[in-house]
Amino acid sequence: MEFHQRPFRLREFKVELTQHCPLACLHCSSDATPSSSQEITREDCIRILREATQMGAEEVSFSGGEPLTWAALDEAIDVAIRGGLRVVIYTAGNIDKVHARMKELTTLGVSSCIFSIFGATPSDHERVTRIRGSFLRTKEAIDAANNCGLRTELHFVPLSSNYKDLETIAYSAREWQVSRISVLRFVPQGQGALIKGQVLNGIQNIQLRRAVERLRLEGFDIRTGSPYNFLMLNDQPKCCSGIDRLIIGPDLTISPCDAFKRIKAEELVGTSQLSSLADNSLEECWERSPFLEAIREYLTTDFTEPCASCKALEKCLSGCLAQKVIANGNLKKRPDPMCLLA
Repeated sequence: MEFHQRPFRLREFKVELTQHCPLACLHCSSDATPSSSQEITREDCIRILREATQMGAEEVSFSGGEPLTWAALDEAIDVAIRGGLRVVIYTAGNIDKVHARMKELTTLGVSSCIFSIFGATPSDHERVTRIRGSFLRTKEAIDAANNCGLRTELHFVPLSSNYKDLETIAYSAREWQVSRISVLRFVPQGQGALIKGQVLNGIQNIQLRRAVERLRLEGFDIRTGSPYNFLMLNDQPKCCSGIDRLIIGPDLTISPCDAFKRIKAEELVGTSQLSSLADNSLEECWERSPFLEAIREYLTTDFTEPCASCKALEKCLSGCLAQKVIANGNLKKRPDPMCLLA
């Protein structure tokens, strides 16, 4: 078993620009709503982008909430592009004048837009977003992005109420000229903590696994990241949380990955030192944060039983670290809460 090796270099990072969003998704881990007002300042965002460039980062993703509603987005994109960063936008596309906006993003140099889809039909999708008309507006934004030459992808979060929609969504995506679908594991945090009953059970996870396998055989590009390692769908599974990537919240707190956003450093490792960019540089936090170091220690040391001797270890790597922490409140080594072999 090969582990990540030091030194760890920041390659990609995500900046959550705002918690404001025209949607009100049931499962939102960022607690974003139409009434939310918290956002990162223009000055802090520009500072972080310049520090990341100096550290040799390669890609920045802007998300929210809805990043397309953040006033200084164009300037941030320009600073990132000039610094040599590839720029990705995570969006629901529910904004006014979306065709003109996609043209502007193309002119600025954005590489791709990743859109969120939560159901195969408008009613299924809007049961999650809780905003009528949001499905067709997202579809319009996808068409606008494609017409401008932007690469488009979809994100889909399987819930117990929608996981069977994946195959229909995949066929729609092909018609929409979308290049990839990423299947993201539901994280019961933020708004999602209120709907824990939507977590897939063992049988549903096996059905989802079979759907992904069928779609891949049909030539669809279906990505399942490290949170789904327990499904054993990836030939070379790995978790790079805090290894080469970082999440930065609108309040400037840092997290090793999206699934850690609501996990407080002080509750997990006993200190919040160097877990915020409010009073520290990006490089200081990346190099010395006790929070990140604890995650790296976990990801670069041997597994324990029952995982250590499990025949499936090299396919699942004991599952998702963040989901274990959410379920158990500590960094003790153990199987994923949804382990299929437990």
